[in-house]
Amino acid sequence: MELKVLGSSSSGNCYILDNGREALIIEAGVGMQPVKKALDYNLKKVVGCIVTHAHNDHAKFVRNMLEYGFHVLALPEMWEAKPREKYHRHAVAIKPNKGYKLGRFKVMPFSVMHDVPCVGYFIEHPDCGRIMFLTDSCDCPRVFNGLSHILIECNYSTPNLMQAIKDGNTLKSQMERLPNSHMELQTCKAILSEFDLSHVQEIVLLHLSKYNSDEPRFVSEIQRTTGKGVYVAKPGLKLDITKF
Repeated sequence: MELKVLGSSSSGNCYILDNGREALIIEAGVGMQPVKKALDYNLKKVVGCIVTHAHNDHAKFVRNMLEYGFHVLALPEMWEAKPREKYHRHAVAIKPNKGYKLGRFKVMPFSVMHDVPCVGYFIEHPDCGRIMFLTDSCDCPRVFNGLSHILIECNYSTPNLMQAIKDGNTLKSQMERLPNSHMELQTCKAILSEFDLSHVQEIVLLHLSKYNSDEPRFVSEIQRTTGKGVYVAKPGLKLDITKF
């Protein structure tokens, strides 16, 4: 199983889990051309697309996914925000803590803490084991054990945010918004410290802010905290996440 990153920022988010025979798309925040290229133009292997919330950097291209015949799973609130797509036959309104099957992928959405209704996903497949996907949340409301892979937001650190505001790169209003909508470095470290990481193969950091983060320091601190290999999700990143 390979993890392919097409985007992981406020300009667009999209990831693909692909074993060559079936592929699951996570987020619909980039256009179809890079998606098709990442799939080697074999769209028949797509078993579906799962979306966390309605913000455009995660859901802008939902309509395109539906038009290509992909089943798209998302919260009812996201479909209400996109009424034109709501009644498409491949649009699926999900419920947190309920399991869904897409090919051999098992997915379970769980509620998280953002400024609009949002979910993370627990994903399981025989080829990669268990994955936690968590982005656009200021905390993680539950602990998952027995994970093989962790994809988790590490959007900003408070010192970096304060410096970015001082430099004029970030609006001062973000000091109030971010602690209630996105994950800070220390929170990310605290969450990972609560998890049983004994079977985790790697940790992938999602959605790092352009101005409010420090990639080398974030990677170094998460590595020291967890003892695991740590990667930052960037367009073009490909990771073999086949279960050992």
